[in-house]
Amino acid sequence: MKQAFADFIKKNPCEPIVKLVYKYLYWEIISLQMVPGTKINMAKLSDELDVNRSTVRDAILMLVDSNLVSSQQNQGYSVSYLNVKEMNDMYYARKYIESGAVRILCEIITKPQIDNFKELLQLMETATANFDYMQYSLYDSKFHELIVLYCENNYFIKFYETIVDIIKRYISYTSYKALESDSEYNTMSTILPLMIRQHSMIANSLELGLPDNAVTVLENHFNDAVRLQLHPDYHIK
Repeated sequence: MKQAFADFIKKNPCEPIVKLVYKYLYWEIISLQMVPGTKINMAKLSDELDVNRSTVRDAILMLVDSNLVSSQQNQGYSVSYLNVKEMNDMYYARKYIESGAVRILCEIITKPQIDNFKELLQLMETATANFDYMQYSLYDSKFHELIVLYCENNYFIKFYETIVDIIKRYISYTSYKALESDSEYNTMSTILPLMIRQHSMIANSLELGLPDNAVTVLENHFNDAVRLQLHPDYHIK
């Protein structure tokens, strides 16, 4: 961790050290390197990152404000668990942002942009065939992010930026839980083919300029994603 953080500092040399610690731990949590429920040992982090303990404490308090870390009396700090309310709020926001974005995109999408969506679909299929759920989650996130970026509506883009990291955390979490399973025939392996078909239908609707179709498939896709994440295997409460 010390070397990784040192490399992180080199990429962001002008930022205050407390903000760098915050950002580094933030991405450790979002990417599931620190999984929900992980106890946070400030002394250990101070040593591993080679920064003083007060800096670590201030960064942890910033993570508490971001709802990524929880504080419990006499039990210290731990990475926050995912919860149903946050998930529902996030998907509700996504539904409205991406539905609006996909309508706009149907009218302005370019051939290179369509090709990018098709390339992501192929990568999703390969990742699924290899049971590489974490890689699939990266392609899934990118697919939806491009819908918003390509629509060129700055308000949609700004709104999306406020939740995109939370989106990635939930998608990564379902992949992480699937990887815990000893069976190749877990919940993810049975639902991913449906998810890929839905992505393909969205891409086809964009290419053919069919906004109503794109919105319908997108909303069904989100509903299925919520059902997946509410599955007992994933322990989101």
